[in-house]
Amino acid sequence: MKLQLFIVLIFSFLFFGCSIKPLDPVSFDRVNKDISFTKDVKPILDNRCVSCHSCYNSPCQLNLGSFSGLDRGASKDLVYDTRIKSVNPTRLFVDALNTKDWRDKGFFSMTDKMEDTNASIMMQYLFEKDRNPKLEGKYSPETDKLSCVKNKEELEDYLEVNPHKAMPYGFPGLSKNEYNTIMTWLDNGAIDDTPKDTINDFEKAQIKKYEDFFNDKSIKNQVTARYIYEHLFLAHISFDDNSKNFFQIIRSSTPSGIEAKIIPTRFPYDEIKEKFYYRLQKVEGTIVHKTHMVVKFNDEKLRFYKDTFIKPNWEEGPYLISYNEHSAPNALAVFEQIPAKSRYEFLLNDIYFFINSFIKGPVCKGQVALNVIQDHFWVMFMDPKYDVSVIDKNFLKDNFEYLKIPNQLGEDPGLFETFKNLGHEKETKKYQEDRAKIYKKYYPDGMKLEHIRKSNNPNHNDSVLTVYRHFDTASLQYGAVGSVPKTLWVIDFPLLERLYYSLVAGFDVFGNTAHQLLVRTHMDRLRVEGENNFLEFLPQKSRMDYFNSWYVGWLAKYLTVYSPSKNETGIKYYSNDYKYEFSNMVLDYTKTKRDKINFLEKAYKPTPLRDSYNTKEEIEESFKSLAAPGSTKITKHFTDRDANAILIRIIMDNGEILSIQWL
Repeated sequence: MKLQLFIVLIFSFLFFGCSIKPLDPVSFDRVNKDISFTKDVKPILDNRCVSCHSCYNSPCQLNLGSFSGLDRGASKDLVYDTRIKSVNPTRLFVDALNTKDWRDKGFFSMTDKMEDTNASIMMQYLFEKDRNPKLEGKYSPETDKLSCVKNKEELEDYLEVNPHKAMPYGFPGLSKNEYNTIMTWLDNGAIDDTPKDTINDFEKAQIKKYEDFFNDKSIKNQVTARYIYEHLFLAHISFDDNSKNFFQIIRSSTPSGIEAKIIPTRFPYDEIKEKFYYRLQKVEGTIVHKTHMVVKFNDEKLRFYKDTFIKPNWEEGPYLISYNEHSAPNALAVFEQIPAKSRYEFLLNDIYFFINSFIKGPVCKGQVALNVIQDHFWVMFMDPKYDVSVIDKNFLKDNFEYLKIPNQLGEDPGLFETFKNLGHEKETKKYQEDRAKIYKKYYPDGMKLEHIRKSNNPNHNDSVLTVYRHFDTASLQYGAVGSVPKTLWVIDFPLLERLYYSLVAGFDVFGNTAHQLLVRTHMDRLRVEGENNFLEFLPQKSRMDYFNSWYVGWLAKYLTVYSPSKNETGIKYYSNDYKYEFSNMVLDYTKTKRDKINFLEKAYKPTPLRDSYNTKEEIEESFKSLAAPGSTKITKHFTDRDANAILIRIIMDNGEILSIQWL
């Protein structure tokens, strides 16, 4: 009897001692008015939630930039993951268009009330944050292993261990007004009132012009439309500067005049068996920086497309192009019938967008795209008048074999294909040799300053662009920001096209690890190619020394392929600091302004800091002094840690606002 009692006591202790505390009923002060999602709830989500919950890197794939994203709910599947096989894409507004289809794909509701409770998962998270607002421990939404709870039991388990890690995760809780507003709306059934037609008459007229152009039945127009679509499918198209609407080019099963219905494909160059139409569809949801890449469509741009693609005589044809999955990603070959001059001028016309797409592209999570680039470098471009790939009709065709990209293997390359395509050292060297020979043929006196493109953009001088990386984010800026960087790129047409198809059109964030590894290692080759193009403007004797100073160690040497040409430069230098001298010549030639804070001239001498400041110029001069070598300790004074970029906003006594970007 005693033994039985002892067993019962032990069992009771284990059962009740290890039981999880049930969820407490949520409480809030009900708002006594009709709550509008658009007017009341969405502004709160935009201000407090979408910085994390707005793209592929949204925790649990919960996208809060629109009602559709909230209604879709969350998923336990990781977008950024190490995987042997690719997974089906889960792009909002693309891969499923209603709640049922998202449930079939494994997404679960955050707004439906849980069984035997008075709250949904979202309500419970907000309630727990409201009563446990203290931040404890470290928070990293992109790297923390989140539970992505899908029911009451999982939520109880999570909150038992993490009572201070409710939502907003790692940030202060909502204000009482915000909390009560959202809780009332959720409790009332989370009703959507997003307006359906907010396109103005001017935008509708412009859309018709462009859709008529894209869907013209002539073969020339069909090939042109495909080329433009594959390059601008991620662009946010703007028709009207006074409108907040943006649009995307899609392939739709319905023609103009009928509601567009997107046909989802993994890549923009995938074949669609049924008849489709190019349509311009309004971008839904909150516009966020990580995906916002604008291209202006107006009457002038439409004339440019017609003058660039339709009017010129083509190299051959025109003829309709195959959608073969192994050749379609190689745009240099696929679109060879379109004159290279037309294609390159199209890319240069919106060059800020294309370079920006390499950074943002289809990935959202910056580290995926940025781990192969230097922290800070300038980009410039070959002038089409001097780019041999443009002016010599046979150069590209003769080198197609050496200009393939690993994306041609698709989203699921096997182990054998992966290792077979990791190197391509022989092909890379052969292309470098062929390029050097033909440039020697056309320019026996060497590369000259006028071979660099001078911008004719009336709004922004985009002759030189600056890429500035900060771990897993990066910015692209017009002009030469910072002082002369460690490396510079000169991009010609073949490099620009392959960069785009490798990093944007042909990159699959849902692909397997082998696919992403191949793209990453290929990007190493393309980076070196851009640097090699720059080194061709420097004296031949200096090139290997510069290159070796950039790539130190056996691994860096192994991952790079560089064969400096024997071609001598056509530029006369007056010092031994060729990179600095070339950089200054390019800035003068292209009329690119120097960074007045961070650009350090050779003869620059820092000035002592002042006790007081009376003018903007005095402030800027002091910050320039602090940008000099040996002054980096000042960053720790402001940030308590190392930093490679600081933005400072100063309000002058006269009300003028001075913004300092300090690198």
